Amino acid sequence: MPHSTKLTVLALTALAALCFFGARYAASSRARALPAPAPPTAALAAPSAPALELRVPHLKASIVLDGDMDDVGWTGPVARTGGFTTPNGMTAKPYSEARLVWGDGHLYLALYAADEDVRAAKRAPDDPVWQDDSFHLVFRDDRGGVERALDLSALGVVSDARRVGAGALDYAWQSGVHVSREIDGTLNDANDDDEEWALEVAMPLESLGLRGERGERIGFAVRRCDTPHRSARVCASWGEGDARGTLVLD
Repeated sequence: MPHSTKLTVLALTALAALCFFGARYAASSRARALPAPAPPTAALAAPSAPALELRVPHLKASIVLDGDMDDVGWTGPVARTGGFTTPNGMTAKPYSEARLVWGDGHLYLALYAADEDVRAAKRAPDDPVWQDDSFHLVFRDDRGGVERALDLSALGVVSDARRVGAGALDYAWQSGVHVSREIDGTLNDANDDDEEWALEVAMPLESLGLRGERGERIGFAVRRCDTPHRSARVCASWGEGDARGTLVLD
């Protein structure tokens, strides 16, 4: 074979080898550069909200039902819901909260509502007071399948009803609840800025199917709805939805 032909064959062989190993190296480098595949997020279920349990202490001193929260009975140990939250878990504005104690055959609730424009027009018991600035309370007896619902307006007007199982709400049922109110502002006047209102509530334990014994439990949820100045109506709650609330008498 002529010398020039040998050189050509050797050059072509070396070039082929270089291309082969170069291609393998490039493929290897690309393989190392690719990130690991992420898990399919569509298959990951969001965790459900944990249930809420509120341990309600026994009354240490008397409570005068006058709408004020400065009684000795409210300055001792009490259960607090903290600020009510919106469905996304944020503390709502305007601010709302509830405090609870029990004793003397009653469950006592102090319901507080910050409010720049206090509105309440319904005056008769069992009127649709949920259309006013109001609180909505639900007590659930899961063992007996009984639900008791109360709507309480800023005026202290009560709409109460009882439901058994999946039946309709019976507004003939009377809870025997006592409600006192206090309003800091001018009712139904949009020309000024109000500050707050509060309700002091005494609910007979017997009406809830409770005997008034330590360790008794009952499902509980509370919601407050309000229409601020020049804004859409907003509702916030404690113990609703997946985060179902329960009261325990301590």
